Amino acid sequence: MSLKTFVKIGKIENLSDARYCAGMMVDILGFNLEEGTEGYLSPERFKEITDWVAGVSFCGEFAHAQAAEVKLAATQYPVEYIETQNIDQLEELTDLDQKLIFKLIIADTEDLTKLESSINYASEFAKFISIHLTSDSLKSEVEAILSKMDARPKLLRGYTLTHENAFEVASDTMYFGIELEGSPEDRPGFKDYGNVMDILEVLEED
Repeated sequence: MSLKTFVKIGKIENLSDARYCAGMMVDILGFNLEEGTEGYLSPERFKEITDWVAGVSFCGEFAHAQAAEVKLAATQYPVEYIETQNIDQLEELTDLDQKLIFKLIIADTEDLTKLESSINYASEFAKFISIHLTSDSLKSEVEAILSKMDARPKLLRGYTLTHENAFEVASDTMYFGIELEGSPEDRPGFKDYGNVMDILEVLEED
């Protein structure tokens, strides 16, 4: 069994999500390692979850942490990838053993004007660039810019993903893969996988 496209699942907070997604053969599981933020996993909790899964790569996710905090966490957690939302950190983080993922959030027209240059710069340092939109209204403009780029690195689509469009998105050569997000459990062992399950089942290959 495999999936029709490359898949990263971010914001994994519980064993249920981790085991289900690993069982569905996703490529990367992402965990919030930024201390003091919602969904943060301590090294102990991270180990409790990841000891039960195999066959996937692990990613430490950071939104607002300073580079020094990211580097410290990279020594405390056995992860293969580090994801940052701060483009200015990318060059400094290249001395880590982990591969880098840049999470690029498009929120307004100013971000649109910098989209191509941001991607070109980030691609010098990051293995993947994950594109996220704060509003679906930006979708057509973002994709118009991407379609005109001469060279395109490995982009992950992290917006407007549903089970209705999952197959179409997986076939879109504009993107190398997709990124979805986990969700909290109702209580340990009781989980509604919702949109993640619906999409992965569409992408599942025999």
